[in-house]
Amino acid sequence: MQALVPDWASHYGEFWRAIRVRNLWFIHLRYFAVAMLAGFILIGETLLDFRLTNEQLISISFIPLIILSYNIILHKTRKYVGCEPGKLNCLHLSLIQMILDLIALMMLVYFTGTIESPLYMFFNFHMIIGSLILPGYIVYSIAGFVSLFFSSLVIFQRFGLIGSYIISGLYGSNRPHTLTYDILFITVFMLMLFISVYLGNKISRQLYKREQQLRTTLEKLNEAEKAKQKYIIGVVHEVKTPLTAIHSIIDLILKKFVGPISADVEYKLERALSRTDETLHLLNNILRLSKLKLLDIKTTEEIDINNFIITLLDKHHESVKTKNINLTYKDLREEIKSVRSDKILLELALSNILANSIKYVNENGEIEILLSNANEGVTIELSDNGIGIPKEELKKVFDQFYRASNVDRTRHEGSGMGLAVVKEIIEMLEGEIKIESPSRLALDEHAGTTFTITLPYRFQTTSYDIFEVNDQDYLSSKSNF
Repeated sequence: MQALVPDWASHYGEFWRAIRVRNLWFIHLRYFAVAMLAGFILIGETLLDFRLTNEQLISISFIPLIILSYNIILHKTRKYVGCEPGKLNCLHLSLIQMILDLIALMMLVYFTGTIESPLYMFFNFHMIIGSLILPGYIVYSIAGFVSLFFSSLVIFQRFGLIGSYIISGLYGSNRPHTLTYDILFITVFMLMLFISVYLGNKISRQLYKREQQLRTTLEKLNEAEKAKQKYIIGVVHEVKTPLTAIHSIIDLILKKFVGPISADVEYKLERALSRTDETLHLLNNILRLSKLKLLDIKTTEEIDINNFIITLLDKHHESVKTKNINLTYKDLREEIKSVRSDKILLELALSNILANSIKYVNENGEIEILLSNANEGVTIELSDNGIGIPKEELKKVFDQFYRASNVDRTRHEGSGMGLAVVKEIIEMLEGEIKIESPSRLALDEHAGTTFTITLPYRFQTTSYDIFEVNDQDYLSSKSNF
């Protein structure tokens, strides 16, 4: 069984996924073929004036029933056939399907005229499809057997060893063939099959190998990215340790545990403490972002988004109260549904945005949060009448270390990392974040900002499973055809 699997594809997940989805495609295509055969018989007899013998009519009518029967069996058993190289797997299922189809097609071709049959070109169709899935030597062998059986039928019919059939009414009169014509026809037929196998197999093999190379390269890039993030985490920890010690010592001095200090020294120490706070905040953001990229670990749970936002607002209550900000929250949803997402990451993102609004809104300012339904998800809109962001800088605000030019750096300290972390999280949660300025709460002197976050109801934490293919999802994707 292992010999059927190419060496380069044994442990290549995308190859097995392609085999499974193509098997499913063939099964659905076979239902269509059965309907077409039924239509061929019905239309031929009623509209095209085909005159079939009773034996032909019974045989041609019985073959679609056989195809339908084994197709239903294949459809039901497909999900139980795995993709393990050493056992019966989906590649063997492809081979079984192809052999059954070719036997049915050979019978149809025989009862519709063999060399005179309008259906013989479908052999070429099967060779091309088989070349996309099966190893070359298997398809070449099948092409050889098809050529041998087809040639035998033609020769046996010529010498009267077996019965001959023709679709009366398809041609104006009987078309007597010479032996030379039969031999030439068989030769061209065989060449057509083998050339199709060669081209199809060569192209598909090259595409699979190229895709495998690209995936290998991507894995190496991911490993390099992980190594980089680990290095960053290590360096940040080395820098953070002495900085934390400096922060603690300055804090002790300011609290006068080591004795009284002059006002001038106290002012300078407060500035130093503020700068160390800013630097520690920057380092923590770098650590947080690096860990997100490195671990890429996400867990999901059902979240009542309304209660979630209310709890988040409670955590920022003191900051809002200190600046006497008018903060309002409205749940405008018509359909109340929970959101399945990573609660910790979502809280980190929304908390960062809310903290930003609180920071850049003046005293007695205004912040408004609206919760509404979106297509297959929810939208959280946060607007304020803070300092706003210049229009030409809106595209840059999610860049790491970027701060808007209108920020008063003497009043509002920051690292420019917060929104970069937010965007990273929202995209990890398969959501979308947009920013607008001025906001709908804008005042003459303050443009304000509006953040709009859209989250899906169901966030998927796992990647596509090559052993599970949903029929409808697959068939609805045009790329699979």
